[in-house]
Amino acid sequence: MADAPNFPAIPQTLGRYELLLPVARGGMGQVWAGRLRGARGFNKIVAVKTLLPIPGSEGRLESMLLEEARIASLIHHPNVVQTLELGEHESTLYLVMEWVDGEPLSYIVNRAEERGGLPLPVAVNLIGQTLLGLHAAHELTDDAGAALGVVHRDVSPHNVLVTYSGVAKLVDFGIAKAMNQHSSSTEAGEVKGKFSYMAPEQIRCETVDRRADVFAMGILLYTLTARRHPFKTDNPAAVVHQITSNEAAPRPSLVVSGYSRTLEAVVMKALDKVPERRWQSAEEMLGALQRAVPLAFTPEIAGQVKDFLGELIGDRAALRREGLRRAQLAADVRFESGSLPAVHGAGQSASSLGALSIDNAASAIEAGPASSRSARLTLPAPKPASRRASMIGAVAAVLLCAGVFLSGVLTTGKHAEKGAAPAFAADGSAKSLPARSSRPTTAAPAPSARLGVPQAAASAATGNALAPSQSANTANDRPGPVSQGPLAPAPPRVISSAGVHKAPTLTKSARPHGAANGRDLIAPDYAR
Repeated sequence: MADAPNFPAIPQTLGRYELLLPVARGGMGQVWAGRLRGARGFNKIVAVKTLLPIPGSEGRLESMLLEEARIASLIHHPNVVQTLELGEHESTLYLVMEWVDGEPLSYIVNRAEERGGLPLPVAVNLIGQTLLGLHAAHELTDDAGAALGVVHRDVSPHNVLVTYSGVAKLVDFGIAKAMNQHSSSTEAGEVKGKFSYMAPEQIRCETVDRRADVFAMGILLYTLTARRHPFKTDNPAAVVHQITSNEAAPRPSLVVSGYSRTLEAVVMKALDKVPERRWQSAEEMLGALQRAVPLAFTPEIAGQVKDFLGELIGDRAALRREGLRRAQLAADVRFESGSLPAVHGAGQSASSLGALSIDNAASAIEAGPASSRSARLTLPAPKPASRRASMIGAVAAVLLCAGVFLSGVLTTGKHAEKGAAPAFAADGSAKSLPARSSRPTTAAPAPSARLGVPQAAASAATGNALAPSQSANTANDRPGPVSQGPLAPAPPRVISSAGVHKAPTLTKSARPHGAANGRDLIAPDYAR
């Protein structure tokens, strides 16, 4: 297992999202694991898709990202990755999507090859889930109820994500097209997508509809059940020739002994070169699959898929989650130190890049805690200056309490000289007490003495007690949280000369531990 590269050394943010970890990078785009930090410790992990700066293509890529956000945000289905937000930070566009705790179908297929391929019910179930999500996209309508005619145009194993619990989700509508609308980022004569998963009419730049996606799903079904691509060769040009020729793909039963003839009929109809002879919708193909392999759609299949994936990629799940945990820990440390600058030109998200396709990102979090020194994170020790600031703040707080206490004692003494000292009953009503004797009494030791504050400091407090506002200014001159040790006295109740109970005002110098540099760590300003 290769060593994991360093986590990003410089913390970055886009808008209100922290960029924790790069998880994928393509020719035109970048995907990050991001985090939204909310109030009272709330955190949400998301995927943030940005565009890489490609000279001469900025405007076109931005148009593609806007189209992806427009279409994907309309789809609300458990088998489609949810689009949450399109944001812009200092002229940088970014797309925020739900974080999928899982792997691309391409990785699962490759990993399963080491064990003889995917079990038939598992493979068919994953295809069935993808068909459900695809049908939801095909059925999109506008506000008036008119069909948009959405075609994904890039259905492939890289754009199907499977959670570790066994839920398949279609992703990356970057080159999807609403055929019934005029807006499009595709130029005449331009082909978008992966040639090895294109329908013949798509390669020939003819008009496409949902049946082009059905053809791609036929290739996926063939690949997962026959363990080979129906048209794939080592020569890309030969793949294009095989797909566009009139010759049909080889039947799966010729490749796999004992292949179900009923399932074969479903596959071959999906791969028909003539669109009119294919399944006319993803829903129609799904119904045929349910009849051909009913075991793949029983109530128990969800648990079987989850168990199989746990055995197949459970180790990968643990490593990936640990990597994300460490990335969050590093971001927490940087946040508490106040060193979270905003991203400048953090990239910008290409449509051809799978939004959460993480095949090439495994090395970023695949190594365990002991497999790479570069991946370890060490919490920095508190700086000496911070400790000194905390001690100074603690002493200032003690002096404040001592001064206020002695001020109350002196005020009470003045009332005694006049013959009566105001007092308050339990119900808050005022009453008079007999005059005290004028002979001197021994004062109780000041709180500063009981807490072990040097006598000089206690004397200074007695001679010139600071008002709360002065104490706040003093504390602000020495930044740092006030120590809230177990021996700190509670604020004393003071009887003023006006006969009203008062308590020391809670100033900035007495903010709870964890607030630094005027920023509330529970509800940070930058997250708004």
